[in-house]
Amino acid sequence: MTEGLEGIRLTSVEETAEYGKFVFEPLQRGYGTTMGNAIRRALLASIPGSAPVAIRINSALHEFTSLPGIKEDLQELIFNIRSLQLSIVDGDEATLILKKQGRGVVQAQDFEKNSLVKIYNPDLKIAELSGDDSVMDLQVLVRTGVGYVSNEENHELLGGTVDTIALDSIYSPVRTANFTVEPVRIKQKADSERLIIEISHFPTIRARDALEQALEIVEGHAKQLKACLASRAIPDVGTNASRPEEPVGTRGLETIEGIKGRWLEVLRKAGITTVGEYLQHRTDSVSGFGEAGRKSVDDALREIRIDIPEE
Repeated sequence: MTEGLEGIRLTSVEETAEYGKFVFEPLQRGYGTTMGNAIRRALLASIPGSAPVAIRINSALHEFTSLPGIKEDLQELIFNIRSLQLSIVDGDEATLILKKQGRGVVQAQDFEKNSLVKIYNPDLKIAELSGDDSVMDLQVLVRTGVGYVSNEENHELLGGTVDTIALDSIYSPVRTANFTVEPVRIKQKADSERLIIEISHFPTIRARDALEQALEIVEGHAKQLKACLASRAIPDVGTNASRPEEPVGTRGLETIEGIKGRWLEVLRKAGITTVGEYLQHRTDSVSGFGEAGRKSVDDALREIRIDIPEE
């Protein structure tokens, strides 16, 4: 065990429905900032959540369609729907249905009961019907995911369905994450640190669960780096020696696990798990994986430092 790590303790916890504060001490000097940065990054970018990805409403074909009998335009309604705070209880996808007729305000609690989805802000205003004969016929497709997915990506994933309007999806249940580092004096020595982590989040997750997931993500990355060292011998390269070329086919063995958005799910369903398999099937006709999809996956792989040739 690394010297000093065995003494770290969780010394203070504060939690509410949408906030958490955790204090760890003592850390070795410099490691408060090191761990704080890594944990904050994982909290903001890698915690999974649920979000609306598309809607069908009153036969509207696109986001600029007018909606007779509804006071809000479609852009306002989309904004309201994106404000839904929800989680999928079972599975990765579900559909919410709302059918209402007559004058009055339509709220999130007016969605039909769905055992697969829990809505945390039932009083959220969705729209207002302006007449006694006004009708709202709305379906909202909800999925689980990570990070941010644009409406263009969601449109590709939906296969370009005509009567479905794709949305921008923000899956992260964490609003903000911050950390501070303070000096700690132990036995007359002020060479240790206190790490304070604060998390603001939607009520769809507990702060401690989000923090635990973030720590698992950081630990997982460290384990993968360690595994890389264990799986491949490091060549003894002198100052004047050139580095041996990477064995042919090494790139093809790299996995696609780190790519962002829901493209990972699409590739998995197509039976693609490595870069080599992806390159082999890159131009094939795969469901939900058109030209824009290829470009998006190429970019996602390049972001995790996997070399993909330009077309």
